[in-house]
Amino acid sequence: MLSSMLGRHAGRTPATAEDIREMARRAWHRKGLALIDPAEVADPFARQAIINEAERLYGARDEEQELA
Repeated sequence: MLSSMLGRHAGRTPATAEDIREMARRAWHRKGLALIDPAEVADPFARQAIINEAERLYGARDEEQELA
C-alpha cells in the first residue's frame, strides 16, 4: 500500500450511485434502516410523505439543494 504525507488531506473518494445503493441495501437487511431517495419515489403522495418525515426528523434542507 502506497502512502504519502499528503494522503490524510486528500479525503475519501466520493461514493458512486452503485456504492450508495449497496450501502442502503445492507442497512436495510442488517439494521432495518431505509435510505430512500425521494426522486426515485414515483407516487407524489408517498414522495411528499417521505420528505415531510425527513424534515421533521432532521430539519429542512438548504435552499440550493432542494429536489428538482
